[in-house]
Amino acid sequence: MKKLIGYIFILFSLSGVSQRISNYKVFLAGNGVAVKFTITKGTSCSGYIIKHSKDSINFTDVFNYPGVCGDTARDESISYLHNDPVFNTHNYYKIELIPVENSVAKKIFVPEVLNTSISVYPSPLQTVTDHLTVRVYKTNNTKLNGFIYDEHGKPLKVLDLTTTFDNATISVADLNNGMYFLRLNDGQTSYVSKFLILR
Repeated sequence: MKKLIGYIFILFSLSGVSQRISNYKVFLAGNGVAVKFTITKGTSCSGYIIKHSKDSINFTDVFNYPGVCGDTARDESISYLHNDPVFNTHNYYKIELIPVENSVAKKIFVPEVLNTSISVYPSPLQTVTDHLTVRVYKTNNTKLNGFIYDEHGKPLKVLDLTTTFDNATISVADLNNGMYFLRLNDGQTSYVSKFLILR
């Protein structure tokens, strides 16, 4: 009976220090999506899997770490860059910490590859009176149409611009703090950039 109580105590003790996923974030990094999370200290896990989906239902493994992971004495930070997201739509990511935990799915809108032929400034915009200046190289006196999207891909503002010496200005006084994406088209080429409002 004492042995049985001892085993139950050990099992209970170990379950109390099982590792968990914390500080889980996904964000845009270059032309991909960075996945960052922490494995909290505790008994070693048997690996972790980073999963990706374009519909939030059907997930595929994009990274599988099959070895011992984590540390009994300290938290371990993990970073992974997914270089093959689906553009112009939401992407979903989940983490499976084997055999302990499955994270909730995180969602991020990934715009098409940012174009080096366009620049926007200032970023971040810091006052309500700031106008966003858009420079689209080699487009003097060119009509551009497009949208400003929020970080979730929701269109917020319709744009109809004409460049003067490659530049155009946009009033963004009606937008709140946050990350935004700008997409313009001249009829042949699409231009995509992003900007930040931090007032």
